Amino acid sequence: MPVQYQQFVEGVRERAELGSAADAREATVHTLEALARHLDAVDRRQLATVLPGAIRESVHWDVAVDQEQDVIAETARELGRPPEQARYVVQAVLSEIAAEDDALTASLEHRLPDELAPLFAAPGQGPPPEWSAAAAEPRPRPLDQDELARTLAEMPGWTGTTERIERTASLPPERWKPVFNRIDAAQQELSHHAAIDDHGDGTVSFALSTRSLGAVTELDLQLARRIDDAIADIGSGG
Repeated sequence: MPVQYQQFVEGVRERAELGSAADAREATVHTLEALARHLDAVDRRQLATVLPGAIRESVHWDVAVDQEQDVIAETARELGRPPEQARYVVQAVLSEIAAEDDALTASLEHRLPDELAPLFAAPGQGPPPEWSAAAAEPRPRPLDQDELARTLAEMPGWTGTTERIERTASLPPERWKPVFNRIDAAQQELSHHAAIDDHGDGTVSFALSTRSLGAVTELDLQLARRIDDAIADIGSGG
């Protein structure tokens, strides 16, 4: 029998020490969608049956099967958090499922890659990684080629390698100032900066790389999405 929604979400929230039920719900949905890429249709249905209806109906179960996909990296990307934080919430979600249905957990563990089995254990003792944007962030992890290729496929206009990604955009010149203001605020919030080249004709190029590593990391992708949002919102007259 599926567990009650409030009980399940509160369990995830407590295990991950998240700030709200909404945060726990979001973490749960993204974790399950990442996990579903490793499961066939039968296993997905089996997993869905033990979940609260409100969670089950929020998950996009029809994601493509991709055994090579990294559950932690995918969840980190969707949540906009560093991998260290994403691992903590993934373990919170999967260990809550394990607590509710150990038979299902045993079945899934036999079907999943060996490296995913430890994720069904509750997060370790001690405080979780800091969720606050003002807290010291863990050292970012370079993205590999497959991770970057999957992400860039969903980010029109961005190209590049694992060392650097770039985008060029054109807008009426008078719209760039508010765009730059939005981007500057995002850079201050993330403590990360883009290389910006204003060509002076309404065309601006952006380049992103985590210079301390000489590589593209999730931090670069977060800022790239914020740049996209600023250009789309203000460039369209919004």
